Amino acid sequence: MKKIISIVSMALVALSIVSCDKAKPVKGQGTLSFDSFTVECDDYVETKAVSPASGNYTIFVLDENGDVVKQTTYAAVKGADNTLTLPAGKYTLEARSAEENVPVAEFEQPIYGASTSFTIQAGETTNLGSLTCSLLQCKVTVSYSDDFLAMVTGDGVATVEVSSGYPLSYAMTYSGGSVSYEQGAGYFAVNNGANTTMEVTFKGNIEGRSQKMTKTFTGIAAKQWRQVKFIKKVDEEGNATFDVVINDMVDDEELNNSLAGLQDIIGGDPNAPKGDGDIRLLFDYENGCDAEFTDLNNLVMPQMSERKIKLVLKAVVPNGVKKFSVDITSTNEAFVSAVQAAAAEHLDLINPSEDNAIIFQVVPFPHGAELLNQTELSFELSAAQEAITIYPGVHNFCMNITDQQGCRNSIPVVMVVE
Repeated sequence: MKKIISIVSMALVALSIVSCDKAKPVKGQGTLSFDSFTVECDDYVETKAVSPASGNYTIFVLDENGDVVKQTTYAAVKGADNTLTLPAGKYTLEARSAEENVPVAEFEQPIYGASTSFTIQAGETTNLGSLTCSLLQCKVTVSYSDDFLAMVTGDGVATVEVSSGYPLSYAMTYSGGSVSYEQGAGYFAVNNGANTTMEVTFKGNIEGRSQKMTKTFTGIAAKQWRQVKFIKKVDEEGNATFDVVINDMVDDEELNNSLAGLQDIIGGDPNAPKGDGDIRLLFDYENGCDAEFTDLNNLVMPQMSERKIKLVLKAVVPNGVKKFSVDITSTNEAFVSAVQAAAAEHLDLINPSEDNAIIFQVVPFPHGAELLNQTELSFELSAAQEAITIYPGVHNFCMNITDQQGCRNSIPVVMVVE
């Protein structure tokens, strides 16, 4: 069910187009032809089709530095001679359903777009092929189960935040026993690549009391439709609690293991694993760890010129490793920037990305699929001394380990550089 928007006559008359007498290109210039160029709009998201944004598509031509050298619209170029003269060089053509940049967070403002690269050779003509535009944002809607709505006794609000400081509020109104709520779609820019997260918060009056719940979801990406739904759950003792459904999954194992902070409202979740599975992180003195290290929360890193350290840690996971990630924070902005450059603020040790390779050169954490099902992992972090002592400050590496039974423990490792 694609809605095809063909841009066949794509000349840019008003923007340095060749003259009407078809003069030969000036030396050092070439021609960009739009004769066979089409733009298609894929109006699907990952879970359900939505309508594409209306209006004329804006066309941008960017040079190697990312500067816009030409800009026009479909309406402006329709019916022209399908050519554009550009200096020889490498370029990127972008098509977008709006002239403005993708908004950080807005209701009912979907933006579709795509880009393609091309090269202009002096005295030659370059033809463009098809370009398929898709949703550049994550779409989010909010709803509630009937059992949840039956508990509501006052106004409330669900807040969704992808970029810090830019939330959208989905209001809930209670009047005379009836509940209405915002059913529009919010559209959020994907701000951190594969590490983009979404925080969902509900605040409202439930069964006569002011209540609050927060959950954080990972894996937020463009072209998704995250259908947030609040539900009521009841434990074996009859106590009620809230949970959130996303993309029609309730209590999905992968979803629950990606939560970063759940505030129970009324009672606890009876399905949650009990305890931490005796997951521990220890100093591995048997494999040579220096005896001076006794506190994981205060690992003082001396300079290499003073002495070389031997820092060996051991993770004990009796039920076997299922997930192993590290959240990295620091008081040193330069260190944070280096971590961000490696896309390693939230580091999945079992499934690291190619960008993460840099961080393993600084802090040599064990990584890869071989960590799965391991009950003991000994890893040496001595090599981190040389790199990390460049950055004075407090560097926190929070080790998040989930075992095969679903039990989880988060253990901070704090390196201090004075």
